[in-house]
Amino acid sequence: MSEELIVDESKFTELTTIEPQYESLSISNPSEIQVDVEALITHLKRIKGIDKIEKLIIDYNSSLENISILSAFTNLKSLFIYGHHIQSLDGIESFSKGEYIKIQTHRNRRRDLSQLSNTKVKNIDLFVERKEDFTALARCKDLKTVDIYHSMEPDLEEWKDVRFESLSFKSCKFKELGNIAAISGLDDISVLGCRSLERFTGDNSNIKRLVLDGSKKLDLSTLKTFEGIEVLIVNSCTKEMNLTEIRGLKYVKHIDFILCNVKVDLINLKENFPNIESLHISQMKKDYGLQLKELNPDVEITSRSFRLE
Repeated sequence: MSEELIVDESKFTELTTIEPQYESLSISNPSEIQVDVEALITHLKRIKGIDKIEKLIIDYNSSLENISILSAFTNLKSLFIYGHHIQSLDGIESFSKGEYIKIQTHRNRRRDLSQLSNTKVKNIDLFVERKEDFTALARCKDLKTVDIYHSMEPDLEEWKDVRFESLSFKSCKFKELGNIAAISGLDDISVLGCRSLERFTGDNSNIKRLVLDGSKKLDLSTLKTFEGIEVLIVNSCTKEMNLTEIRGLKYVKHIDFILCNVKVDLINLKENFPNIESLHISQMKKDYGLQLKELNPDVEITSRSFRLE
């Protein structure tokens, strides 16, 4: 198992070699002493073992104002940017073998992410601090998996040319989310811990898989805007709803409501959801499930306490 090497950038000359067990390097500056960045980069390039580092962490107290330091790391795959002093992503073009970036600069709203498109990285976790962050993402044509944290409502039309395959919104601040169909090619989305979310709007018909968790204010009937949904997983969204309020989702195969206040009448499920194969209602009682199963012999009915195949 690889270990993490912690380097104080103000004492960089003390680092003379990197032992084989280190594949991760964290650069920090607890003393907050100003550093000659060019001298730091030159020194790092000369260090034996620097080519073995695959993960770089720029810690919150680093004095670095950009990421030109990347030029010293020739085999870097993962980059974590936490620096409070970061102002730009100048130097990101050196992240040529990069696979993943996380940017969480803790209310550092000065940083400019416009150079993000100078890398072909496919996976990113981004803690949004300003609206321009969305524009920066829109220019990244190679992104496949994107996790967005703490954001306001995005203008998804701005992302219409990005080929996202999977998109997650986590602990975001918006009350509404919609028109996801603007992102061509996207069919998988997660909305997790977005406590202010009240409704889905517009055209969301491109999404085939939705995972939703912790949106207790959400009007669950607005799930019907996901007209092309095949897999619907909802957890801890506690507003009351009758399942028939989202009837007409003609492609849905699997519906899971976990710790939700969803009522299911004794109905023929396929009359409401023509392609349904399974229904999970975590709080359903077994005797009620048996009655529902009698009406739906071809649908798997489950709860946290029983499974009727």
